[in-house]
Amino acid sequence: MKVPVSLQPYMNQLSQSYGTSLAQGSLPAGDPGMFSDVLQAQLSAGQRVITAEEIIADLDGSPEWNYPQGDYGSRTDASASGANGGRSSIPPADLMHKIDRVAQSIGVDKDLVREVVRAESNFNPLAVSGAGAKGLMQLMDQTAKALNVRDVYNPDENLTGGTKYLKSLLDRYDGNVKVALAAYNAGPGRVSRLGIDDDQELMEKYDQLPQETQRYVEKIMNRLQSDRTS
Repeated sequence: MKVPVSLQPYMNQLSQSYGTSLAQGSLPAGDPGMFSDVLQAQLSAGQRVITAEEIIADLDGSPEWNYPQGDYGSRTDASASGANGGRSSIPPADLMHKIDRVAQSIGVDKDLVREVVRAESNFNPLAVSGAGAKGLMQLMDQTAKALNVRDVYNPDENLTGGTKYLKSLLDRYDGNVKVALAAYNAGPGRVSRLGIDDDQELMEKYDQLPQETQRYVEKIMNRLQSDRTS
């Protein structure tokens, strides 16, 4: 599939993470469908030229894009060690206070934000995934830039950016938490291509989601339910 000229600079930027040169203006042979699916789906409607931000929204967060060999919580293992090889020394109580403060200021349930942080980094501000997702809420560099996060290892900046992104997904899906979580993990483009707009539709098409995303949603929802019934 031919990459539009207007998108070529951005595709070259993506290739740094993808590990394949896109300098010739075409997707590489053997492309797993990640780029092809996104570009073809969005260009098919009147050949509209999509923006870099739209590609980020569709690709960032997908299991194949972020964690090719990962699992729920896998970003807390040796492959997800901090930038300096260790954990941040920030006291747990201070970190929880930061999470609660940011969640309240942005208008997202603090327990939900806490569980997303637990799932993404196990509360390690220095966590780094094998694919380069960083910090408490595991932001890719492109996403962090779009969210005006200058230092992904700064807990306040990372939490603010990640929580704003989570809030945008909750708004997009009218407060359907399960769908928002699935989109945070698998990418909103994938969720939309399955025709999922609410939690009921998500459950009806649950087996069409990546297994990692299914586990991600289930474990966060189970933790939330356990916290609120204990």
